This record gives sequence, structure tokens and C-alpha cells, in this order.
Amino acid sequence: MSGRSMEVKVGILVTVCVGLLVGFIVLLGDCSTADRGTIYVDVSTTSDLKVGSPVKIAGVPAGKVDEIVYKGGEMDDAVGRRVWVRLHLRIDSEKIPTIHEDGKFYITTQGVLGEKYVEIDPGTPELASLKSGAVVEGVPPMRLEVIAAQAGSLLESVSKLVKDNEGALGDILGDMRETMSSMKSAAARIDKLVTDNEGKVAKAVDELVALETDARQLIASANHAVGDGEELRQTIANAREVSADIRARVGPVVGELEATLQKYAALAETGQAAVEEVRTSVVDGIGDARKALADISVLTGRIRDGKGSLGALLADDEIYDDVREMLKDLKRHPWKFLWKE
Repeated sequence: MSGRSMEVKVGILVTVCVGLLVGFIVLLGDCSTADRGTIYVDVSTTSDLKVGSPVKIAGVPAGKVDEIVYKGGEMDDAVGRRVWVRLHLRIDSEKIPTIHEDGKFYITTQGVLGEKYVEIDPGTPELASLKSGAVVEGVPPMRLEVIAAQAGSLLESVSKLVKDNEGALGDILGDMRETMSSMKSAAARIDKLVTDNEGKVAKAVDELVALETDARQLIASANHAVGDGEELRQTIANAREVSADIRARVGPVVGELEATLQKYAALAETGQAAVEEVRTSVVDGIGDARKALADISVLTGRIRDGKGSLGALLADDEIYDDVREMLKDLKRHPWKFLWKE
């Protein structure tokens, strides 16, 4: 009986140990039965990230790092860039649609020196969501060793700069000491001036206080004059009514004035056309007169030169005398106009 009891105890112990082992495997391993998709993240370095490291979205566990592939700067035509390291992230399928196009993928740590994991910032909800199989570019992690190297280089540069400009820095420090001394001296003089004129300063302060009191009284008087502002509002309303009435009366007058100006403009255009026509007629008449004067001048010249019948008549003295005698004879014997002898 005791032997059988021992066997039962041993069996129970083995069963418990196996259960604990299975529990640890489930807890520590990636034994999730949830449906998962894959997101590919390109980074320049893993920063000691391991396969199986957690993946979190906004701090909530969402999957694991399934695989880390070193590409060595290989050109990926699908994304149009060189890829050094590509992470394969296995993420719960129901959580992938919550990651958007502008989502950020960081490699960070749980605490200062904790385990490395991938943190995902989901991005803007208004943008399109990522799908399983998407390839994105991760945010370069902050590497302490690189920062330390850069800090060391910076300290070396500062040390070299100080060493090369030691004399100039000494002069600057000397100038600073002189400046501080001058400032102390000026402060002492100001303190002495205030102490020596303490009464005047107090009087000036009293005058400022009195001025402030007067200003407050003036403001109070103004508030009392304005009251609740009803009279001022009524005055503004009256001014608006007068302005509206003026606009209503001036509007038609302006319209009539514009119509009158348009009529005068049309009349001016008509008058201008008439003046232009008269000017053209006058110019043509002047041209004709000039031509007539030229013809008369030519005719007068021909007569003066004795050309033509009239010119010959006027130029020949004998003919002139005969005509004169004939006219005298006609005056003495007018009946010769009617019949001949």
C-alpha cells in the first residue's frame, strides 16, 4: 500500500513538473496561435536586436521579430534604396490595419539597459493603413557608442581650440575681469548716488504715486461721464442714421450728375466732329483761294507783260489813245450807239 502511494506522489510530481515546463515554454516562447502577418522594416543597424524580441504598437505587445536578414547595402529596386538590414516582424493580423503610412518603427530598449524590442508609432489615422507584406524604412536607433565617439572627437576639437588660442583666451578673461570691475565700480557709484539723493528719490516716488492717483481719478471721471455707455451708443446710432440718410439722398444726385456728364460728353464728341468738319472745309477753302490767287497772279503777270488781247490793249499806247478818243467821241455823239452815219 505504501509503495503504491509513493508511485502516485511521484506521478503527481512529474505531471506538475511537465506542466510547469510547458507553461514556461508557452510564456517564454513564441507559441501564440493568433493569425499573424509580416511587415518588413529596413534599418541601418540592429543595435543588438535579437530574433524573438518583442514588437509593440504604442506600448502594447503585438508580435515578435521573426527573422533578421543582413543585405549588406544591396540595392532593392522595389523600394528604390539600398538595404543593409531587413527585419521580418510577425504582427497580429488584427493590429496591422492600425498601422498607417506615416507610422514610425523604432529599435529601443525596455528601460535604460533593458531588452531590445521594436516599438511602432501607429501614425495618423486619416492616412491609409499598411497591409501584410509592406516594406517600410525604420528610424535609425540612437547608438551610445557612436554618440560617445562623437563626444570624444568634440572634446578633442575643443581642447585643441583652447590650446591654439590660449593667449587670446587669456586676453578675453582679462577683459572680462576689467569689465566686471568696471561694473562693480559703476554699481557702487549708483548706490552712493541713490544714498546721497534719498530724499529726492522719495519725493520722485511720491510724485509718481500722486500722478497715478490723478490718472485713476481722471479715468473714474471719464467712466462717470460715459456711464453705462447708452448715450454713447445712441449717439453712434444717430450718426449711422444720418450717414444712411445722406447716402440715400446723395445717391440719386450722383446718378443724375453722372447722366448729365455723359450727355455733355456725347455733346462734346458731336461738337468736336462738327468742328473737325468745319476745319476741313476751311482748309479746303483756303486751298481753293490760294489757287485762285495764284491764277490771278499769273493773269496779272501776263497782262503786265503785254501778253494776250487785254495785255496788248493795255501795253500799246496808240491803242489806248484810240480807245480814249473813241470814248470821248461817244460822249459827244451818243446817237452813234444806235445807228451809223
